[in-house]
Formats: sequence, C-alpha cells, structure tokens
Amino acid sequence: MRTIKQLHLEKTGKLSDKWESYLSYYDDLFLCLCDAPITLLEIGIQNGGSLDTWAKFFPNAQAIVGCDIDEKCNSLVYDDPKIHVVVGDANSEAANTKIRKISSEFDIIIDDGSHISSDILNSFLIYFPLVRPGGIYVVEDAHTLYDNSFGGGILNEFSALTFFKKLVDMVSYQFWARELTPSTLLFTYFEGHSIPPFISEGWIDSIEFRNSIITIKKAKQPGHEKLGKRIITGTELTVKDEAWLKMVKG
Repeated sequence: MRTIKQLHLEKTGKLSDKWESYLSYYDDLFLCLCDAPITLLEIGIQNGGSLDTWAKFFPNAQAIVGCDIDEKCNSLVYDDPKIHVVVGDANSEAANTKIRKISSEFDIIIDDGSHISSDILNSFLIYFPLVRPGGIYVVEDAHTLYDNSFGGGILNEFSALTFFKKLVDMVSYQFWARELTPSTLLFTYFEGHSIPPFISEGWIDSIEFRNSIITIKKAKQPGHEKLGKRIITGTELTVKDEAWLKMVKG
C-alpha cells in the first residue's frame, strides 16, 4: 500500500496543500487505521485534493467528509461515493447539522480551517465530542497560533494555544485533583459557564505538540485514573529489600 506521502507526491487532479513534515507523521499516526472502516472529517479543504488522498489511503472508509466555507467548493465533484462535501462555516449550526447527517461519529477529525485561534478553539469544543472513543483530533498549521494576526500570540492567555497547553494537565488530573478543580484550571475560557463534559469526564487521553501540529487522542473510555495498577514482577531483591517491596505493594 502506498503511503500518504507517496499519494500526495504522485497526486494529479485536484490540488492538495500539505507541509512536508505532516505527510510522514500522518503515515505513522494513521497506519493502524488504514484498512479500517473509518469515518474522517476535514475542516477546510480548499481545492479538495486532500479528500482524494484520504479516500485512497483509507480504501475501506465509510465516509470521508470535507467542510469548507468557500461557496466555490459546491463545484467539487468526486467519482468516489464515500467522499462528501459540506459547504458552510463548520462552527455554524447549519453546517454541523449537515455533517452529522452524514456521520454522527468520526475516527479522525482534522482542523485545517481558518487557523484563527477562536475558530480553532470553537471547532475543538464542537467536534471533539464527535470523535469516537480511541479516535484522533488533529489541529493543522498550529504555527498560526503564535501569530497575533490570527488571534494568537505566545503570551496570549486567551488563545487556543494556551488552552491546549493547559488541557495537557487534564491528562494527569488524578495527581492534582485535591488541589484544584478543572473549572478553576480552565476558568479563563469558561468564565460563568460549565466546562464541557468531555473534559470533566476524562475523555482526553493524550495531547502531542509537534511543529505546527497539535494531536489530541480520545480515551477509549472516560475517567481520570489513567495510570493503572503498579505491576511488579521478578523475585530477586538485589538493591531494594522486602520492607520496600511490602511498602510499594501496599
């Protein structure tokens, strides 16, 4: 099977625009799903070429959905029946309704939309709940979150970048739960409002920051006790003693 990088480099037809480092990263990130009957949503598709690439890399996909605010995307036509295009603002109720009619859940969601900080944050809050347990949410071109003209900035406490940095702490909430509540941690973003249930319930499994990409994985089941049990094997105690072993086993 050809890699995403190969498919992108060999592509003809509809134009597709991806940074080089994304391609090999996606090959690793999506490899375990390449033969699965996945559903994928991409927010922001420009000329629509990436949808062709996704459809070829995921030949058994149930649906590949692209959403774009540009009315010209109405003219995009695909021979592959699993590719769907929704034209509209992905964060609007109208576009959201159209997307959910195609699929109510997604294994992969990629935000390659406006790159404006507030839009990125709103899209995450709207669409992460649609990610299936164990699924993946990707924010592309996250370098824009350092740019003031996109509503970002490295010291901007209200930006989506700062939000995701703070959200990292929710992965390890079990270790600071006695000191602070999630509502207090994220007060900047939800002042006067309850934080989204998917955060308080523990659906954030991991967050990875790469150059220009943020990847958030959804837990297979909710909960904050993510470390699991301490598992000690072997029988020889050369350095530690029996008292230590009894202590750590409780």
